[in-house]
This record gives sequence, C-alpha cells and structure tokens, in this order.
Amino acid sequence: MTRRALSLVSALGLAVLVLGPALAPGYVLLYDMVFVPRQDLLPASIGLGGQLPRAVPQDAVLAALTTLAPGSVWQHLALLGAVAGGALGAARLLRGAGAAARAAAAVLFVWSAFFAERLLLGSWSLLVAVAVLPWALSAAIDARRALPGAAARLILLVGLASLTPTGGILACLLAGPVALGPGSRLGRARRAWTALALVALQLPWLVPSLLHPAAGASDPNGLKAFALRAEGPWGALVTALGTGGVWNGEVVLGSRSTFLAPLAAVLLTVLVVLGAPALVRHLGRAAALWLVVCAVAGIVVAVAGAWGPTRPLVLAAVDALPGGGLLRDGQKWLAPWTLLVAVAAPLGLGRIAERSRDATVRATLAVGLVLLPMATMPDLVWGGLGRMQTTSYPDDWAEVRTVLEADAAGGDVAVLPWSAFRAFAWNGGRTSLDPAPRYLPRPTVVDDTLLVARPDGTVLRVSGEDPRAAVVGAALDAGRPLAQTLPALGVRYVVVELTTPGPDVGSALDGLTPVVRGSTLELWSVPGTVAPPTGPSARDLVLVVLAWVAAGLVLITAGLQVGRAYTGGRRRDPGLATLRAVDQSKENT
Repeated sequence: MTRRALSLVSALGLAVLVLGPALAPGYVLLYDMVFVPRQDLLPASIGLGGQLPRAVPQDAVLAALTTLAPGSVWQHLALLGAVAGGALGAARLLRGAGAAARAAAAVLFVWSAFFAERLLLGSWSLLVAVAVLPWALSAAIDARRALPGAAARLILLVGLASLTPTGGILACLLAGPVALGPGSRLGRARRAWTALALVALQLPWLVPSLLHPAAGASDPNGLKAFALRAEGPWGALVTALGTGGVWNGEVVLGSRSTFLAPLAAVLLTVLVVLGAPALVRHLGRAAALWLVVCAVAGIVVAVAGAWGPTRPLVLAAVDALPGGGLLRDGQKWLAPWTLLVAVAAPLGLGRIAERSRDATVRATLAVGLVLLPMATMPDLVWGGLGRMQTTSYPDDWAEVRTVLEADAAGGDVAVLPWSAFRAFAWNGGRTSLDPAPRYLPRPTVVDDTLLVARPDGTVLRVSGEDPRAAVVGAALDAGRPLAQTLPALGVRYVVVELTTPGPDVGSALDGLTPVVRGSTLELWSVPGTVAPPTGPSARDLVLVVLAWVAAGLVLITAGLQVGRAYTGGRRRDPGLATLRAVDQSKENT
C-alpha cells in the first residue's frame, strides 16, 4: 500500500471511530444539524427570508444537491469529509516531518474539543470549513511561490469553506494574506484577481445580510448567550487554550470537566511554543507567523467576549459592524488555534525527543502524543458514546409535503409548537432544530427566538429577526386563534408537530380546517381568502442573483484554471518538488 493510500485509509478509520453510529442509514438530527430527503430552493435559501442569512449558501447548495441524491447521502459525505479531510489536511501541512508527527497532527486536529463540541452541536458546515483550513493554507503557500494552478486551487477551497459565512471569513483571513501579502511571487494582476475572487465568494451571504432589515442590529443578550463558556473552574483562557468553550453546555463532553483537560491544554501550549521555530522551517516564515497571528487573535476574540471587563468592547463591535453578530459566538474563532496546536505541538515534541538517544523513548513520546487526545477525551469515541444516532422521518412528513406540493394555491406555512427546537420521540428525544423549514416545499414561519441557559442558572432570551414570527408569537401569547392572524401574513397552512415537547397549542387551531391528521404530524388549512405572501423586492432579488452569478463565475473560472494546470503536465514535472524545496529554503533564510 502506498503512503498516500495508507494516509487515506487511516483518516477514514479515524472518521469512523469519531462518527460511529452517525454513518448508519438515516438522518442525524442533532441541534443545528438538520438534513432532509429533498430540500427546495426557497427565498430563505438565498438569504431573502425573514431571518438573517446564517445558513447561506449551504441551504441553496443542498437544494441543488438533493435533486441528485437524498439528503442522508450528503450528510454522510459532509461528516466523513469534515473529519477525514481535516485529518489529512493537518498531516499534509507537515509533509516534510516524520510519520509520527503527521499522525499526531491528524489526531490532534480532529480529536479536539473544538471538533467534538461543534460536531455534537451539529455545526457540520463550520466543521467542513475548518477541515478546509489546512488545505487552503497549503494552497496559499504554493500560490505565494507562484506554483501553477495554486491560486485557482486556493479559490476553490475558499469556495468550499464559504458554505457558511464564518467559514468563508476564516479561510480568507488565514489563507488570503499568505498568498497575496508582501513577498508573494504572484504577479500584480494575479494577486488582484485572486483578492477579488475571494471577496466575490462571500457575496451570496454578504449581500442579503446587508439588505436584511435587521442588518447591523443585534440583541445584546446574544453576546452573553453565545460567549465562550468556561469548562471547569480554570476559567475562560485555559478553556480556550484547550480549544473548548462552546456556548451550549449540553453538548460538552463530561471529560472536559476533569483535571486532565487543563493539564493537556497547558502541555500542548508549551509544545506549540517549542515547535514554533520548526514550524517556520516547514511552512515558511510568512505562513507560520501569520498562522500564529490568526491563532492568537482568535483566542483574544473568544476570551474578550467571555470576560466581563472586555465584553462591552465586543458588544460595541457587534452593534457597530454590519454582520458583527458573527463575533457573538466566540469559541468558533478558535479554529486557527486548533490548527496551530495540531501542527506545532508534534514539532515541539520532536525537539524534546531529539535530546534522547534512546529510540524507545522517542517512539514512546511520539505514540503518547498521538494517544493524548483520546486519553483526555475518550467520550468522543463512537459519536460521543452514541449521541449521534440516526433516524428516519415518519411517513406523515412525506404525506404533508405531497399535499402542499399538490395545492396550486399560494400561501406559506406556520409551524407549531411555537419553539425553535424539537425533541421528537421518533428521534429518541434528541434535541434538534425544527426540520420543517427545510423539509416543507413552502416558506415557513417559525419561532426564531432562542432561550439559552447560562452556567449561573439564568436563562437568556435572544430575540429573532423575522417580523412575521413576531406577529404570530404575539398572537399565541395573547391566546388568539391563528385564523384571525395568519391570512394577513400570507400564511395558508399550519403544521403541528406531535411527540415533541413545546408550548401547548391550546385554542390556536380554532377555526382551522384539518387536512392531514397523522400520529406525528398534522396539517391544518386557513379558511377564506389569504393575502399573497410578501416576497423580496425586485431590487433585492436582482442584487442577490448578481451576487450568486459573480460567485459562480469565479468558481467556474478557477476550476478551469486548475484543470489546465494539471493537464498541462504539472504532476509530471520532475522539477516541481525541487523548486518547492528551493523556494521554501530561500524564504526561511
């Protein structure tokens, strides 16, 4: 077996060990991770719905992909790609190091608190983007040396990371300055094109964000709710150094509260410091230093949002900057630090091992670093000890979808119970976002407020942005039947999801007509005349379509350039490896 094949098999084996039951047939419905058999292209899919475009462009991409295969296929591929691809990418950055260092980098990257907590929170698109980061940094290093096709390869990788807004920002910030900054061998025109391309890839979510009525507005409770959460009495900084601290305490593994977690965080931080000089030799001075800068900046942002004296500064940035709400969730900005730990810690241990002449001692240290993440966080194995179980949608869901597809009359759908999350009995009681907005073929009105329990026992209410949801919520709070409220909002149907906790429906259905009465789902129609739903303005639609066209043209052009680079003999050029080594040696000196 070749080295490349062995690396792939090992990465896939690691992914199976981490994901476990999530790879069984069916769907993993867990917090933010909601896939459906067939997802339709709706206004919200391109950022023109009632809420801010947090799931753009991923929902539009899935709408296209689920025309080719069911959503469960793409969910499995996304999860495998995130874990196995991340492991391979981290190992790739240490191409010149030994096999033990590459193996340690792979395990440290994906068997980390960051990956564990984001996986159990269901942030699949963010994990795909984070898995792309080492590949994007490698492509940026090649682009900096003006290797054929490298800049176009970087654009394609950033396009993949840009499935989610945070992922696009992370990839651009980490890889863009390396490829285009001072010392880059790319020509001026190529640098300008690459910079414009990276910006264009963010337009599908950036343009609708700026057009949304809630642009620039943010509930102050959002920062408190989503700030980095200290895992144990050692505080926010040590938690951040250990790459943990996700806002939702329910997804945090039990091992994160043991004394091994802070010990491992401190140990790995020391190894990162020791490995920094060697990292310069492997990545080049510009890439290594910029990775350190991004990692430290990420820690500062994460801790600043959690620390009382600096929290007002972060809140001011959240309020003042368009899209500043992206800063609320501090822990996700630890992605560069997670990558730095993965690639620098093995090199730091290598410096220590070099002091010993005993091969057994060196081998023991190497194996110990590979096993350290598993030893300190054993409860990540097999999908967090079985948390990531799959399920199937009951037949009632397909029946309701069929009825809505067959009705030629317009009108949107309101969904009850009025709460953002579900815990269906048919999903084993696991918490997940409401699947209806993605499963149903019409725009939906759902509760977009969020209740977050904080460590001090308080519950914070984070307001939503959809004005129609606010009207429906007020009607339900007042005990008014929805038949009096929905027609003016352009809502023709009400879906009631059964076997899940939530506020009592009460008299909300009075005056509605039952259409489907299943054991897990009900569909009710609003009698009489329903106003046409208010769609996006022509101006907004044109601007968003242009943003998508620009991003699409960039990806197509980059793909053609990569194809030409490979078919032009790039892989067959025997001097390429030598050129890369000479360039790196010159940069390091």
